[in-house]
Amino acid sequence: MGREIRRVPPNWEHPREEKYDPIRQRSESRYKPLYDTSCEEAWAVWQANYREWLAGGYNKAIAKYGEEEILKDQPYVAFCAWDGQPPDPAYYRPPWTKEEATWWQVYETVSEGTPVTPPFATQEELIDYLVANGDFWDQRRREEGRTTIACGPWSRAAAEKFVRGPGFAPSFVFSANGWESGVEALYGEGPTGG
Repeated sequence: MGREIRRVPPNWEHPREEKYDPIRQRSESRYKPLYDTSCEEAWAVWQANYREWLAGGYNKAIAKYGEEEILKDQPYVAFCAWDGQPPDPAYYRPPWTKEEATWWQVYETVSEGTPVTPPFATQEELIDYLVANGDFWDQRRREEGRTTIACGPWSRAAAEKFVRGPGFAPSFVFSANGWESGVEALYGEGPTGG
């Protein structure tokens, strides 16, 4: 759970859906959570896992857990209970290629993934945006006055190390200083970062 860089097609418009916010007591247009893979890719992995299940995992599970836990006469049902349901197309991004995904965007991964920055053509544009604004959650916390967790724009050092480096950080960390942004804690120049 955290922040990650995703590569997206130019000018990518992440889909939205209407959701009721019980706190604000109104419907809001929110980004729809999507995994960073296509349903076709997820389906291929799921099918490969099912084939492995049939080839030996199923019998091993029956031997280990018994026929009451693992349904002997229903391998598909047992696999779904064991490994989860097949991928639902509603939770996967469109099937684009790596060659098509040339832009940079930061996503939160607490859910399947929703954007927390606009998409940018270059890493430098993304870094400049984060240094000027922080991500969408930082901006929202500032607007709402929720500043118990640092929510300012990112330091240039943290933004550059995050974007040009691994492109992943936890949302938050708890340190001797209290709750901190995971990006600043890992990549900033403060007491725990850099």
